[in-house]
Amino acid sequence: MLHPTRPLALRSLLALAAALALTACQSQPRSPALNQGATASGSIQDAADTVQNARRQVNRTTAALRNLVDRPQDIPAQYRTVLAELQRLKSDAAEIDKAADYMRAKGDRYLADWARQISAIGDPDLRNAAFERRSEVAASLQDIFKSHQTVKAAYAPYLAGLADIQAVLGADLGSKGLATVKPFVDKATADAFPLVAALDKLAAEFRSVGLSLQPGGR
Repeated sequence: MLHPTRPLALRSLLALAAALALTACQSQPRSPALNQGATASGSIQDAADTVQNARRQVNRTTAALRNLVDRPQDIPAQYRTVLAELQRLKSDAAEIDKAADYMRAKGDRYLADWARQISAIGDPDLRNAAFERRSEVAASLQDIFKSHQTVKAAYAPYLAGLADIQAVLGADLGSKGLATVKPFVDKATADAFPLVAALDKLAAEFRSVGLSLQPGGR
């Protein structure tokens, strides 16, 4: 099974920072900023896809664990599948954290620069309108950052539970070992639900920002 390139989320969030800066100066109908904004909007949609891939990875990891404890057949092979899916899961979680942290720093710098540019506008009505648009973008970014924190908090118990299960199974793949971890696999399955919901929300917010940056977007 092919998996998306891991640095995609980081590249997409870099594009988001650039696209937000472009929206402040998209005043001419044929400006190159329009084409660049459209391109960046597509990259932000890619970021949403990356988060959705992380969501699917949660489901794949949970399914691999359930398959091992509920339908043990070729146990060593099933356990290797669990380990591979768990590694991809950890990689996804780390990539989302890295991208969001970088985006926060870029977003703060961008909003400060945008405010300075708006302050130079002479017409008070246009200046106020520009500040309102800036406030909308700032609120969208804050929503993304808050959702990332929710995702991070939801990942924590899920990953911790999986690490404990791995520790037990790494020493005992016998029937008693599988029976020992089964209640904890049940708990991990339950912990996956709020994580999946949080990832869905984060992906939706990326998509919303991406659509708003398209030429003529809302």
